[in-house]
Amino acid sequence: MCSKITKNEYRDLIDDVRKHDTHYFVHAKPVITDYEYDQLVKKIEEIEKLHPDWISPSSPTQRIATALTRGFKQVEHTVPMLSLANTYSREELEDFIKRVQKLLGHSRVHFCAELKMDGVAVTARYEKGIFTQSLTRGDGHKGDDITANMKTIRSVPMELLGAHLPEVLEVRGEVFMTHKIFQVLNAEKEEAGEELYANPRNAAAGSLKLLNPKEVALRKLSAVFYGFADENNPPVDTQYECHQYLKKIGLPVFGDQFRQRCKNIDEILEFADKIEEKRHKLPFDIDGIVVKADELKYHDQLGVTGKSPRWAVAYKFAPEQALTRIKDITVQVGRTGVLTPVAELEPVFLAGSTISRATLHNQEEVERKEIRVGDWVIIEKGGDVIPKVVQVDKRRRPHDSTLWKMPKTCPSCGAHVVHSEDEVAVRCPNSRGCPEQQMRRIAYFASKDAMDIEHLGEKVVEQLFHKKLVHNVSDLYALTKEDLAKLDGFKEKSIQNLYESIDRSRHVSLARFTLALGIKYVGEGTAELLAENVGDIEKLAYMNVDELEKIPGIGTKIAHSIVEYFKDSAHLKELHMLLKRGVKPETMKLKRRKDHAFSDKTFVLTGALTKYTRDEATKLIKERGGKVTGSVTKNTDFVIVGEDPGSKLDKAKELHIKTLSEKELEKML
Repeated sequence: MCSKITKNEYRDLIDDVRKHDTHYFVHAKPVITDYEYDQLVKKIEEIEKLHPDWISPSSPTQRIATALTRGFKQVEHTVPMLSLANTYSREELEDFIKRVQKLLGHSRVHFCAELKMDGVAVTARYEKGIFTQSLTRGDGHKGDDITANMKTIRSVPMELLGAHLPEVLEVRGEVFMTHKIFQVLNAEKEEAGEELYANPRNAAAGSLKLLNPKEVALRKLSAVFYGFADENNPPVDTQYECHQYLKKIGLPVFGDQFRQRCKNIDEILEFADKIEEKRHKLPFDIDGIVVKADELKYHDQLGVTGKSPRWAVAYKFAPEQALTRIKDITVQVGRTGVLTPVAELEPVFLAGSTISRATLHNQEEVERKEIRVGDWVIIEKGGDVIPKVVQVDKRRRPHDSTLWKMPKTCPSCGAHVVHSEDEVAVRCPNSRGCPEQQMRRIAYFASKDAMDIEHLGEKVVEQLFHKKLVHNVSDLYALTKEDLAKLDGFKEKSIQNLYESIDRSRHVSLARFTLALGIKYVGEGTAELLAENVGDIEKLAYMNVDELEKIPGIGTKIAHSIVEYFKDSAHLKELHMLLKRGVKPETMKLKRRKDHAFSDKTFVLTGALTKYTRDEATKLIKERGGKVTGSVTKNTDFVIVGEDPGSKLDKAKELHIKTLSEKELEKML
């Protein structure tokens, strides 16, 4: 009976589960069945119901939070999380080694070569051996707090092993998805009529951004760790020993065969060749190796440059290529009417997936490479993701092949295409009556950078359009669950998911909404400028060129484009319909005050604020004439200090810059 069990026996059960997690996730050699494992966890759950005061942070029951997060808090990294510089050749790798030797003043440097995982970079913090926080890389200075989601990854220990652990240990690593799990996930998405993930890296990143940790747990993500965030007082002397240390305290690391200590470039390249041969036999994606100065004491001496450390570099493998034949060249019409030729290929397996289509960009590209229907071509994946035609094998060209020409009429609506002399693109001018353009506009409106409507990919948009359920973007907000039930492959769960995603998107920032409208020349940065300086979408719709040009960063071309867009009565009608159907772009009112103490002062924020979000604090400072920047310099006037401040506070003290608490900031507002 669980009621008679002792606290020590409870702890022993937790230790047993931890050992089985190591066998299963780290060594891939389970010693008990899934059923037996589940029974152990069930027993722990029963004990904790009887003795809630016993619950340990390292219990398997604590991996999944019970409450949904409302979004991800941005947290500053204790140590900046830098990205690596890339090399692609022996010569570039030799240059890296020479730079290291020159900066250190000698050539007695060893290097540690290890895998370069193609996943999501993360950092994990342990205090007194207990897992307390995990962040994504973000912009390198601050990242998303994904602690709740990291707890769902069973290879990530909630408590480290060993008696003499550092008071605080922060480790860097990568979250990834295995090929097997990726294939299962995409099969499920296809059945639900949802857009597929392009690759395991995107799937892992998308999974970590889910707001419900229970959903994240179903994705069965994996993790691997390979370094310390702070190398000032490391528990070991070398990068090679770092892996052994991390493994010893219970963290998942690269296997011994996936890292090597090297004396010179020949040994590094020998290791790289060995790994590249195994690359597509691995159960996960890699895109090269990482080469690091092995002695950790050198890392601080070498320092960083820009966004990258001087003591490490990525040596990336060349994209894989494949030979296949072009069966046809079709034309795709974009949301702005641009016609793009697409090569329809005989399916070929390349870098982990089957490729049947590749963009040819434009007519000039087709002519430059002399691409014809029936040609045998070499294709590769740009960045191992986007297929492209590299060159034609003209020796195998059929004798009766002919040059391909862009059609004179739009393949979607039949309108005569136009070609302006000042651009490469050929366009369909029938912007209102062209079905393909309208579908692409709706897909763009729903895309991640715009309204970010989850579960509404291009394939779903095509179905909605062809079934005459939507024609304009405003129609999305009139869809009922009964409408969505008409979509092929949509069942109760996928209907509910899409319906809720559309509803959530009604509340959106003004910048995202402005971007989603698809105004020519208005990208993300311009949309932010307009949101900050205009503050209201209806006001923007009636501004003239002179008024727009007064906004810093808005030039004549952009101003004219905005005015022309809103002069179109159809665009104004659609805007008002969106607002009528409940879309509420967040209005920003930045009435700058020149008489305030903040006027012309420069602020930096560090740590987590409790009353305001960073965006809210930034807005309040800007309204009072101040400026907010990302780094502390001698020109900084104030540093606002929240909870758990980072290195910016140290820099402020070093430069004798005035600091303000959140309460002090509030008093000055």
